[in-house]
Amino acid sequence: MKILHYVDENKLAWGETWIQLIHELAVQGVDNFVVCRPGGSLPQRLTEEGIPFAVSTPFIQSLPITNLGFGKILKREKPDIIHTRLSAAARIGGWWGKCYGIPVVETIDKYPKIKYYKNASMIFPCSNAVLQHMEKKGFPPEKMVVVYNPVDILRYRRDDIVRENVRNKYGVPKDTKIILGAGRFIDWKGFEYLIDAYFEVTNNYKTPYDTRLWLVGDGPEMKKYRDLSEKYQLTDRIEFHGFARDIRPWLWAADIFVQPSQLPEGFSLMLLEAMAAGLPSIATNIGGTLDIIKDGYNGWFMGVGIDSGLAEKLFSVIGDDQLLSCVALKALESANEFNVRRIAHETITLYRKILER
Repeated sequence: MKILHYVDENKLAWGETWIQLIHELAVQGVDNFVVCRPGGSLPQRLTEEGIPFAVSTPFIQSLPITNLGFGKILKREKPDIIHTRLSAAARIGGWWGKCYGIPVVETIDKYPKIKYYKNASMIFPCSNAVLQHMEKKGFPPEKMVVVYNPVDILRYRRDDIVRENVRNKYGVPKDTKIILGAGRFIDWKGFEYLIDAYFEVTNNYKTPYDTRLWLVGDGPEMKKYRDLSEKYQLTDRIEFHGFARDIRPWLWAADIFVQPSQLPEGFSLMLLEAMAAGLPSIATNIGGTLDIIKDGYNGWFMGVGIDSGLAEKLFSVIGDDQLLSCVALKALESANEFNVRRIAHETITLYRKILER
């Protein structure tokens, strides 16, 4: 079975876990080929990982016929199925698949307009929240199956030596609790609410233990977050560490992870990575997060906006080592439900069903 994976991009925030999935599909017998745009980090990573690929750029993204290069690649590679991700690739891949009579599977990671997916043989919403969104838009339920984004559990298993080295590098005492937030610094990710909550914890609740807040990422809201930490006079306790290509050392060094997104995540890989690293996590109770966290069992929910309850939640859990250890263990067990081996097997089973039609 040959699958042509198509993204009309040259860099992906979730590229590493996608590459893990492609590798596992190959282990389970799939012949994979990737098409993406030239330049950027994605072609470089595909080369490093030994994954065969070609590049193609549409002349006009909204007109699939202008991506003649993609059509030529299809004719040459002769895949059994085209598997797209993101809306632009769905439109282009769906049109060319229809022209050549090739089934098209389209993974949906966000909350898009239905027009991009009209030529899909089947879509894979990444969560029940995304599936419900597509149902409301009028997409036929019989052509949808939720396929979760995967994580390579073994790759995220905590390395205590790395944990100690990272903490020592930044002068963090052994008993200090590190609260971690990570992701793209854009408005709806809500990191200002995490900074606000941390200020409350350190000033209003007067915790008897030392804490640090680490924010790993970059983006247009960086200055806003730095200014907020200065306003609260917390520059000695809030540290900004920039974009990390490999998030694992930061996860291993931390004690609790917070995802304060103010709009629904399709399915948060960052949250899943944190849980796979054995981190107890707090996340907003919206979107695909509802498929991942069971409140009070493998993590905790917070609300959206200024009345999120995050400060109270942080204060109540961060000093309870027994509770953190228990929830961390449950988080790790839950992350295994999204193991890349399991998701690859489910994906291949669906590929076969499509080809049997």
